[in-house]
This record gives sequence, C-alpha cells and structure tokens, in this order.
Amino acid sequence: MLFASSRCWFMVTLLGLLAYSASAATPATYIYLNSQPGDYIGQGMTHTFTPADGTFSIFNTTSTVSVYFHNADYSESWYLVFGSPKSLKFAKGEYEGAQRTPFRSPTRPGVDVSGDGRGCNTDAGQFLVTDFALATDGTVSRLAIDFEQHCEIFGPALYGSIRYNSATTQVSRLGIGAVSTFKGNEGASDAFAEVALSIPSTSPVTVQYVTVDGTAVQSLDYQATIGTVTFPPGSTSQTIAIPILGDRLARGNKQFKLSLKTPVGALLGATSATVLIRDPNITMNALAMSSQPGDYIGQGQQYLITPSDGTFSISNNANTVSLNINNGDYWSTGFAGPTTARLTPGQYLNAQRVPFQPAGTPGLDVSGAGRGCNTLTGNFDVLKANYNSAGVIQAFAANFEQHCEGGVPALFGWVRFHALLQQFSVTNAIVQGSSAVFTVTLNPALATSTSVTFSTTDGTASSLSDYVATTTTVAFSPGMTTQTVTVPLLTVGNSPLKTFYGQLSSPTGAAVWVSQGSASF
Repeated sequence: MLFASSRCWFMVTLLGLLAYSASAATPATYIYLNSQPGDYIGQGMTHTFTPADGTFSIFNTTSTVSVYFHNADYSESWYLVFGSPKSLKFAKGEYEGAQRTPFRSPTRPGVDVSGDGRGCNTDAGQFLVTDFALATDGTVSRLAIDFEQHCEIFGPALYGSIRYNSATTQVSRLGIGAVSTFKGNEGASDAFAEVALSIPSTSPVTVQYVTVDGTAVQSLDYQATIGTVTFPPGSTSQTIAIPILGDRLARGNKQFKLSLKTPVGALLGATSATVLIRDPNITMNALAMSSQPGDYIGQGQQYLITPSDGTFSISNNANTVSLNINNGDYWSTGFAGPTTARLTPGQYLNAQRVPFQPAGTPGLDVSGAGRGCNTLTGNFDVLKANYNSAGVIQAFAANFEQHCEGGVPALFGWVRFHALLQQFSVTNAIVQGSSAVFTVTLNPALATSTSVTFSTTDGTASSLSDYVATTTTVAFSPGMTTQTVTVPLLTVGNSPLKTFYGQLSSPTGAAVWVSQGSASF
C-alpha cells in the first residue's frame, strides 16, 4: 500500500516525532496518533497521550496485546488491540496483512484502533513490534509498537505509536513480513513480499534485500534475488517480486528467507522473513471459487483459500459432509446425498439447499462473508470421500455449481480436504522479439475438455502504447496440459523495463492456482 500526503502533513508528523523522540531516551509510556485527512478514527488530527493526561491499562493473552487509555472524565478514551496469528505467541517482528483483531483469520495478524466512540467495521494495516517483554507474572512489562491502520480497508491511514515502559525511540524502522506463495507447473511466477516502513519519512529511505536458502534452494525452487528498494517520502510499503520456479513434481511445501540489510534513512526493525512456497502437487486443504457477474455469494470474484489464509475443519453426519473455513469471512460448504446413505463419490444433480432439500434430492449450500442463499439450485461431483473405521470423514474432494435463488449466474467451486486439486497456472512471459509468450498449464491432465480465460492487464506498461490488449479462452482437450498465449509488443528495449500482466479467470473443469504472470520488456 502506498499512500501520499501533503508536505504540510509531513512537517507536522516530523515535528511531532522529533519532539517526542527527544524525550524517549529513557523508558516512557505514551500513545501517539497521527491521522491523515479523511481517516474516520483519528479525524485527521494528531494526538499524544501520556500518564500526565490520564490512565493507561494494558492486557495480554498468548496472541494479543490490548492498550486502553482514558482521561479523568472519559472525554478521551482510546482502545488499541494487536494480535499475532493465533497459532503464534505475540512477539517482536513485522506483522503484514493485518485484519480487524477480533474478527481476523487465525492465520493473520490483527490491528484494531478505536476511540472517542469511533471504530472500524473492517480494517487493514501493518504493525512493527520492536520491544516486548513479560514480567514474571505473565503481564506486559515493556511494549513498543508502531502501526498503520486503514479503516474499511482502503481508507486514509491512521499512523501511530505505543510505548509502555519502553526506551525504544520513535523513529522510522524497516520491517518485512512473512509471505505465502504458490509453485506453478513450469516456468516462473512471482512471489510478492512487502517491505514496510513503520513511520512515514519526509526523506527517501533505501534498504538492500537478498534471498537466503532454507528448505527451498535457489535455481531449483526460486531464483536468487538481490536488490535495493526505495521509499519515496510518505511511502510506507514497497513490493519485492521474487521468481518462483515451477514443476509438476510432488516435492512438498518449501521455504526460504528474504533478508534486509544496509538501510539508509531508517533503522532496521525486523530484518528477515520466511517465504513459504505451496506445492499444488500434494494433497492439500483448499477452497477455490469462480463467481460469475451477478452471483450474490461470490460477488463476481475469484477466490483461492489455503491454510495460509485460514483454518479448515470438516465434519460429517449421516449423508452430509460439511467443510468450514475461517479466513475472517467464515466460508461454509455443505454436501448431502439424496438418501440417508453415507455420501460417496459420484455425480449429484438438481441439488437444493441443504438441509431443506426434499426427500430424495441431493443437498448443497455454499455461503460466506455474511452472504447466504434463501433457496438455491445446483450440481456437484464428489471425487473423493474417505472415512475411518468409525465412519468419520478423513479426506474429501468435490466440485460444485451453485445458483442462488434459482438465478442464472453461477458460483463454481472446488473443495479439497487432504486431497489433490486439479488446477490451472500461468507463467511469467518469455519475451521473444516483439512478442511476449505466456504459458498456461493444467495439472494433472483431465479426461474431459476444460478451459480458462486469459486476459492482459496494465502495470507500468500500457495497452494503449506498449502492448496489444489480449483476451482469449484457452481450451484444453482431454489429455492436454500445456498451451501458450502470444501477446504482441508495440515497444521493446525500454529503460527502465516496463511490465504488464497476464491473468487467469473463469475456469471450467479445474481451479485457478497461479492466477497471474508478468511480462517485462
């Protein structure tokens, strides 16, 4: 996320930071809030609260820390709640991709800053924890957090800092958060890592980055990447692209590190992060969906939810199998056979909403993000349904088509629990003369015809002047696994390089795994 502000706003920010940093060489307790114009929570104002202004309270659990401040008559009251992914203990580090803390996915960090009767319904942001210590009784003894919150996800920023008995100075620090990405079937596709600046700077900030092997090895799993990222004044987030190398081998999930070094204009706060590469050729938990325009449940969007995004739980009862995913949006899928017999592999046609389907009719219900159908029609294919000796479901795979309220727009989906996913992926393009050639793959080969839509979209390159906008249906006959799409280039040899993207959507017969490839020329 890149958010620009006026020079005046930056000078106010800088003066506030300098004034407070000068007094923060010894342990201090305070809340500093700097709100951009239009931010609902901070109302575009700057606030500093110290123990001289009111009372501070701090609470913690294994994965959250909450700070509460109020003055004597409660005319000023602020509540700030930060969380690590729920499977991890709260600790020092950079936390990227935060959601509103009470409603976050268990795999995501949380940020929730509210005050004076104002709170966000949803929010997005990042925060850097540079000091955190517990007393012998388990309570927080020291805390230093710098944060950025965007109310309703895309709104103006609320920047802030919390210090609780901490001598950590209030200056810009660099951090990098954990990354999850996907391996394609061949060629290369990009992982994107976010490097964050904890506090906006009025001067450019630079930092070098380098990849370091882990269980993932350069030239086999990813391309070694080194470079320098620059933050223009006001920017708090920059993106690094790392090519991930694809293959059709089931080698398991791998990981490597991305490290920061040699900062200029800021300090290092969180110096490295793990990049996880998910392998599509092994059994997995996943929910993939492709929603047609007008479909109420999917809102015309494409989804791919994996264990990096949320937690999966499965249950069965008589003839029904239910898979629930908590990624902050709480998706639920239910499948039922037409009789009381246990659900088994096969094709189930003319399904209605489970559990309200008539006797002798299959049941289906996919809902999430607060949206559900009152009535529905649809079909589904169960590819796998394995039970243990006690009759408890252990592995499940189903493909479905659902029409909410009997409408024409469809929600297509692929549910997997400890099962393989048939999937499309697209590679980064190979530039050959005046053409960029993308490779679209299907893995594994299927016995029926399938297709996926390929469309170009602008990056720094424009379809008006740099390349020919291209949209086409990529069809795969039975047994076919590879197709190419050629995009004509209007300019070549740009300096610096220009980039556009090829994206996959509207799949039939298989889910979309790697949805985007890049072309640089």
